[in-house]
Amino acid sequence: MFDQIGSDWTLLGRGKSSEVFRMGDGEVIKIFHPAVSEDMIEREVAAARLATSLRLSTAAPRLRVTVARNSALIYPEISGVSIAAAIRKKPLSAASLLRDMAALLHSVHRQPVSGLRTVKSVLQTDIDYGPAPDAIKRAAIDYLQALPEADHLLHGDFHIDNILLSEGGLVILDWAKAAIGDPAADAVRSEMLMRFGEGPADAITTLWRDWAAGRLGRAYRDVSGVSQDQMSLWRPVVALAWLRARPPVRNRAFHRYLDQALRSAGLPTVN
Repeated sequence: MFDQIGSDWTLLGRGKSSEVFRMGDGEVIKIFHPAVSEDMIEREVAAARLATSLRLSTAAPRLRVTVARNSALIYPEISGVSIAAAIRKKPLSAASLLRDMAALLHSVHRQPVSGLRTVKSVLQTDIDYGPAPDAIKRAAIDYLQALPEADHLLHGDFHIDNILLSEGGLVILDWAKAAIGDPAADAVRSEMLMRFGEGPADAITTLWRDWAAGRLGRAYRDVSGVSQDQMSLWRPVVALAWLRARPPVRNRAFHRYLDQALRSAGLPTVN
């Protein structure tokens, strides 16, 4: 237990749910913001330990502690840079890194598991609590229930800031949104995060993000055997669920994407 942030700790990053500091002695500490639920923290611990037990390229927390009464997890430090930072430094490496990222996502999805929440339950909750009209919610949830069941491990937040490029290869971070289900659902979300997630949205970057999302999706389909049609089945509900908490990035483009996915599935549109 720590009364306060250590004076010799170095801030490594700050996100919506936590701050990460280097503590020294090969360890980092992830301090959660007070609003983060106990369920989310326990889910991250359980999923990270499960992924480690499956010999996936990741790290599990060593210890749970508190810092100034905020929950925190101590992890082994992994030296490296995010894929986002690596691409900014060497833009010509993007295609190769996206292929490697797709292969890594497939390695996650190859694992049949139990003990985590299902992706269908996650999507249903987010649709229920999201801002869409009730008629669209009801139609989308009925559609969701008819989608395929599966027991594969899904990461839930697989994007270029959650993957480290280390000396030993790519390493997956942040398992707080992990679930069990159809790999196509997770692949759609990863592609969607690339295209419409947090980050710059100027004209040049937008073109690059659309290219990168397409490249990542094709690479994933090539390595996994998941088809475009399988991904299209999940796109309307994955996109609709994201309305609950998505960042205000490329709003017009995202709503066009959402409505096209809903229309293609025979569902009522939002706009």
